[in-house]
Amino acid sequence: MNVTVAEKGTLLAEFASWLKEEREYDSETIEELLYESWDGAYPEAVLGDDIIVDIENFLHDMAMFAVEKVFGEKTDLDRRFLVLIIPYGSYEDCSSVYVLEMKTKTVLASLEEKTWCFNPQAIEEDLKDLVDQLEKSKDLLAVRLVADA
Repeated sequence: MNVTVAEKGTLLAEFASWLKEEREYDSETIEELLYESWDGAYPEAVLGDDIIVDIENFLHDMAMFAVEKVFGEKTDLDRRFLVLIIPYGSYEDCSSVYVLEMKTKTVLASLEEKTWCFNPQAIEEDLKDLVDQLEKSKDLLAVRLVADA
């Protein structure tokens, strides 16, 4: 992976490390997904059998990375709350991903994006947006958890 000194420590670089560790992606796949502009709704070089599934898996990974960054790992094992990530992939239209907390029925974060526009800057901005939304949702979630107790 050709990560420059300026990129080290960025959210995109953290996501690249997460993909390598958690999803066991190889360096070439990470390079295509994160450090190149996408040549369509999903990079052709790493396209699987179903483009919609590929888009949804990538959006799910973005959201899961953001959830783990903000709330820590294994949030579904924490009995106080249960996080569910729902991706919706589209070839032609906007794709989306929602981060929901099921016990309090709270939308913690959402993202709607046309993946045809993905490039390193856009992916990093979307990751930052997800992280920011999740950080802001912490207070609401805490209030709802106390109210439900």
